[in-house]
Amino acid sequence: MTEPTPEQIEKLAIAFERFTRRFKVAEAAAVMQNSLNPLDIQALLFIDEHPACNLGDVARHLQVALTTMSSSADRLVRRDMIERQRPEANRRSVALTITNEGQQAVAGYIDGYRASCKAMLQALESVDQTEFLRLTQQIAKYEG
Repeated sequence: MTEPTPEQIEKLAIAFERFTRRFKVAEAAAVMQNSLNPLDIQALLFIDEHPACNLGDVARHLQVALTTMSSSADRLVRRDMIERQRPEANRRSVALTITNEGQQAVAGYIDGYRASCKAMLQALESVDQTEFLRLTQQIAKYEG
């Protein structure tokens, strides 16, 4: 692999800043629609993808303190977006599951996120869309 030039790095940094801004706008729309903060949305997304996970799983994934995650879970329970359940196999454990209300919030967030992706891809010709996707997937897999 070749070493990127400072100019290339600067151009990529500017592009990613613009991408990030678009996604933050989509996230902000979901926040406004459901009156949720970004941490709560990320928690919902994780719980939706990992049914019956526990508070520690979510806290580790989001890299926040357990007390912070506990406060988020309390808010989401009060809003009827998640439920706490005690599994029969381990009554000391608490499993988190998403409710229908939570699933609707996740769907709204994902719709906004996908709309941002669509807008970015629409700026490209078909052949460039294919190449852009190939390159971004290659970057996503890179573990260097």
